[in-house]
Amino acid sequence: MTRLSAVNSILERASDITQSLVEFVRSRVLIHGTFVFVSILLGYFAAHNVTLKDLSPVIGTLQNMSAAVFTLSGIWIAYTYPQAISAYTSPDTVKVIPNDETKRIENLVLIILSSAFVISGLLSFNFVYLVMGNTDLYAANRDRFKIFGVAAIGYFSIVQLRAIITVMLTNISFVNELHNKRTERKANSDL
Repeated sequence: MTRLSAVNSILERASDITQSLVEFVRSRVLIHGTFVFVSILLGYFAAHNVTLKDLSPVIGTLQNMSAAVFTLSGIWIAYTYPQAISAYTSPDTVKVIPNDETKRIENLVLIILSSAFVISGLLSFNFVYLVMGNTDLYAANRDRFKIFGVAAIGYFSIVQLRAIITVMLTNISFVNELHNKRTERKANSDL
């Protein structure tokens, strides 16, 4: 009977994890589907007026912003949330992390992944242009490649802007929580 209950418990946990994963992917697919749609429209309407030289400052800015956000978010996770890091190295000694902090860490990890995706995408964009830029295939389909290139840079820009906005909102939330805890502590000490 204990084996059956253990198997049922494992199956329930697996079902919960699967459901959470499906919800997570569904929410991201909808948002990023919208981002891709907007980027393709942008690429289609702007490609005729844009050259790679025009995209160079945007590409450079995206590289710098992605690297900075990637680095700073990682440092913030490591510095502000040592419990999260310790949970992986010594799970027996770490207490449960509060829900609001778990959400904040999740946001920061997603920001890091977004910035890493943008940096990887820019590297891929530059490499594809390097390899394909002087080929007959590129010359024959120049307009399509331009639409794709502008759409890709537009998509990377939207993803990185979303990551930066999330960093800003996460910082504001963190500061608000600090003020609330300080006010709460002051009220308790006055009693």
